[in-house]
Amino acid sequence: MGKGFTKKTKRLLLRKILPAGIGLVACAGCAYGVNSAQYRSRFLPGTFINGINVTDQTIDEAEANLRNKEEDYALTLRFRFNEEETLDKDDLKLSFDCADELQTILDQQNGIAWIIHEFSEPQAYTLKTKLRCDDAALAETLSALPELNPDNIIEPVDANLSFNENDLTFKMVPEIDGTRLDQEALADAVRTAVSRKESVLDLNKTEGIYEAPKIRSGDEALTNRLNSLNKLLGVNITVTLSDGVERVIDKNVTKDWIAVNKEGLYVVDEAAIAASCADYVATLAKYDDCYGYYRGFASTNYGMQRFDSENLHGHTLDQAAMSEKLKTMILNGESGTLEPVYSEYEDDLDPRFGGTYVEVDIYAQRVYYYENYELVYDCDCVTGTEGYRSTPSGIFSIQEKQHGRYLNGYTSDGQLAYSSYVEYWMCFYPHYGLHDAQWRGSFGGDIYTYDGSHGCVNLPYSAAETLYSMLEYDTPVIILRGQSYEDESEETESHNENTDSEYYEEAEETGY
Repeated sequence: MGKGFTKKTKRLLLRKILPAGIGLVACAGCAYGVNSAQYRSRFLPGTFINGINVTDQTIDEAEANLRNKEEDYALTLRFRFNEEETLDKDDLKLSFDCADELQTILDQQNGIAWIIHEFSEPQAYTLKTKLRCDDAALAETLSALPELNPDNIIEPVDANLSFNENDLTFKMVPEIDGTRLDQEALADAVRTAVSRKESVLDLNKTEGIYEAPKIRSGDEALTNRLNSLNKLLGVNITVTLSDGVERVIDKNVTKDWIAVNKEGLYVVDEAAIAASCADYVATLAKYDDCYGYYRGFASTNYGMQRFDSENLHGHTLDQAAMSEKLKTMILNGESGTLEPVYSEYEDDLDPRFGGTYVEVDIYAQRVYYYENYELVYDCDCVTGTEGYRSTPSGIFSIQEKQHGRYLNGYTSDGQLAYSSYVEYWMCFYPHYGLHDAQWRGSFGGDIYTYDGSHGCVNLPYSAAETLYSMLEYDTPVIILRGQSYEDESEETESHNENTDSEYYEEAEETGY
């Protein structure tokens, strides 16, 4: 046939086949153009938006499909104590308006290249538009929830301290979280959860939803206050008063020294503690002060005794100094011994007068002489006739010693009633003394009730001689009637029954 087309073949191609091919190409191009034109308003093949295939869909069609998917949504609210409520699209009046963003995606597509998309990887888009709920519907729905009903709400309570009456200590009372919600904060949290399409909103883990207590049990200031209060209550302080009586300051006392501030909170208030210490020391002073009032004496037979005392005897607590010491110990949580502080200290507080003294026991009709706390001599005696010329009781001292003298007594008109000679005269008060009474045949017993002296202390001759050699000027002489100290009815009253001035007014009638 030769190397090329024949002329006949060429004529056939030019007249029939070529026009047919051109026509076919023209038709195909027209069809492609038509197809390209439709993608101006429809999404290209392989287009996925928010996971939905929107190929060949218009904006309205794609938006409808997306809305159906997005609005088919419910949110579960998890409240305190694991209570749950579910809000659906009707409760929230959900909306998903994404037309503008779909239009933006569509405008970015090249419709002419649609054929390429038929054979390319799918194009996926994620919308920035979020699912929204209607604010008015949300507010109404939330208000209707039982968890927001005022009758069901538990108010939050701060952690606090309580006083335990059983063991007299303070305990930490934990806070109560309560169930009161901030409705505005809750609405904001719901809107955020809806926009993120979260299925569960756990309100226990969401900041600011529940109104929280201002003070929790781990609060440093509250813990410090608890420790301070219990430190105060842990103090145990002993005060030993001049008569040996011990007073203990412990939680039974200090529990009443704890203040309550204007907020109603238990506190350790330094000013209140100072006032309480001052009041407490004042009660000690009322009991213990005896300067110019009384003096304690540890008797041979009756234990501790109290006597009226003139200003040359006794002591007074320095209340200011002692209160300050007590306050310091309390605030420092310091247990131990609080030594009394005396502002006036006229003589030794020793209830045995330094250990050397004469004791005359009227009830026992006995005289005791002690040196350096040891009994070195004792004997019977006869004191003043009881109820008539009783020997005065009280605290005295040897004022005069005389070897050999007459004791004279006078009547009311000045006439000499009697005159008795004694070898050993030891005066302890003007016209009253210890002396020998050689006219008596016996001593002791109940002689003093019917045939006693005129007020002096009568002694056997040998006893008077012995005591005269022992006693020095200013030796204390304590005369008592022996009533038990524990039997006294009033703290500040003496047990002395015979210190009235009438006894001293009869001084001129003293004698044997």
